Amino acid sequence: MEALHVLMFIGFLHFSLFFFNTIFMSCMHLPYINLLQKFGIEIQFFRIKWFTAAFNRPLMRWGLNRSRFWSLWYNLGLIVTIILLPVSTIVILKMTINNWFYTFDSESVKKEQVLEVMVPGINIPYNEIGYYIISLILCSFFHELGHAMAAVREDVRFFGIGVIICIIIPVAFVHISDEQLNFLPTKNRLRILCAGIWHNIILSAFALLLIGVIKFCFSPFFILNTGVFIKDILPNSPLLAASGLTRGDVVHQINDCYVKNSSNWKTCILQAAQLPTPGYCVTDKIVKELDKSIISHDNNSIYQCCEQHNKNNGYLCFEHFEDLDVQTPRAARHFCLPTRAIVESSHNYCQNNDQCSMLNDICVRPALANMSKLVQIQRYGHKDVLFFGHPSEIYYTTDLTDLVPRFAFLSPNFPEALILLCKYIAVFSSGLAIINVVPCFYFDGQHIAILLTERLLRSKIHQQCIRKIVALIITTIFTFLLGYNLILMYLIKF
Repeated sequence: MEALHVLMFIGFLHFSLFFFNTIFMSCMHLPYINLLQKFGIEIQFFRIKWFTAAFNRPLMRWGLNRSRFWSLWYNLGLIVTIILLPVSTIVILKMTINNWFYTFDSESVKKEQVLEVMVPGINIPYNEIGYYIISLILCSFFHELGHAMAAVREDVRFFGIGVIICIIIPVAFVHISDEQLNFLPTKNRLRILCAGIWHNIILSAFALLLIGVIKFCFSPFFILNTGVFIKDILPNSPLLAASGLTRGDVVHQINDCYVKNSSNWKTCILQAAQLPTPGYCVTDKIVKELDKSIISHDNNSIYQCCEQHNKNNGYLCFEHFEDLDVQTPRAARHFCLPTRAIVESSHNYCQNNDQCSMLNDICVRPALANMSKLVQIQRYGHKDVLFFGHPSEIYYTTDLTDLVPRFAFLSPNFPEALILLCKYIAVFSSGLAIINVVPCFYFDGQHIAILLTERLLRSKIHQQCIRKIVALIITTIFTFLLGYNLILMYLIKF
């Protein structure tokens, strides 16, 4: 429903702009048109276009100055892009083969996927949609900036730069003279076509480098790889109890799984969900002293040995699987024990007595119904949190970060926002580079494939029309393959 509400709001916004644009075009025809032309704005249904020539002079000065540097720069971009072309085509072919020969839920397919559909509300949280839009604008603008500067370098007329917003997808573009571009030699045209891809590669590498710089600059104020810092907990979270997690806690362990960062956090929660609830090695003396079990009956295959008032006071039914006497009745193998006392007095986690190394220790494990688990969350400076329920509730109801403040008054929000923005830029920019180099319609790869086919087949195929047909076939095949994989991955998300 949240995705539907967002789409409805975006649709209403576009409809309102289109409606008022139509009214103003009718009622204030000439003044309104002059205003739109002055600011370079064009409004259509679900499409907003902005175009300006304000950056022409700076771009021309930038492109023409230090010409030797830019010549080396774009020659290097040409070489890197030509190398990336077979790599990207192999990636598309490999993904297609995997999708043909494996089922949708196959883990091998998921691990082999390199391209991924980035959709707000599916694999991008709505609270990060700002990073999504800013990253797309920057990556698209930097891509087109490469084309513009390379065109200026080759004396191709440059008219301006703009942005088109289609629904919520912003796309930058440049307007250069197509006639002058077509009259250039093949190598010069390739430099212009490859410049955008080259700039995306550089932007992605710079964003990754900037992540390391940001972490280094903030290292005097924040600690990494010592745990995760709990920034917020959702109001409906079962963790919000008197002895539950609180904002500002630093979690360093979940059961017997150590948590150093958010990646470990996810792995530990997944492990807690998939593996059986661990048992606890405690002395038989403690078990006998604290046991308040009663003779009860089976309920949904779970032996009930605790009265309700004991459950309300934190007691839980534990079971001991390995008794020396096989004739021991079932009631004697179940104990009603105070959960926190057992956890705090435990010497080790276990699944059987062999894992208990202390003398007179026995392994007792909580007897829980359905998919519920007992999860021990260890944090610095406070008592451990004992969570009853499915571990996925821990993951989906907490907001955390790898940046642990050294001082209580510091907030990790600002450096984390910078790092997250850099990650989005790195992902989107590298994705644009890979997608654009693939020989597909409307991408740079289409024109690159045409020029390379023309150049490589000229000596072998003398008819130009046949060379064009070969380039068209290659472009059509890879357009189909890319569309097939993207649609398939989009369906997998649902």
